[in-house]
Amino acid sequence: MSRKRKSSLAVKATVGFGATVLAVGIAAVAVGTSQAATENCAGLEQALKNNQNFIAGQKANPDAQSEARIANRQAVIDNIQQRLQAAGCQ
Repeated sequence: MSRKRKSSLAVKATVGFGATVLAVGIAAVAVGTSQAATENCAGLEQALKNNQNFIAGQKANPDAQSEARIANRQAVIDNIQQRLQAAGCQ
């Protein structure tokens, strides 16, 4: 003989509440992630500009170490561009 269990109202309410909390949590993480990505892109773009400006300054007023500094900053720029691309920044 099989028994059919009927879910009580309290169990249904608990399950419904849990599903709602889960959905709200997922939505909050999604919104936070998209905002973080936007801020990350802006930060990377600013870093790119700063390094490009530094290189321009070194080329305008070179000294004995300018060539090494420019090579270093160019490597940094290459890294930033890779990170921009990986992050999907435009």
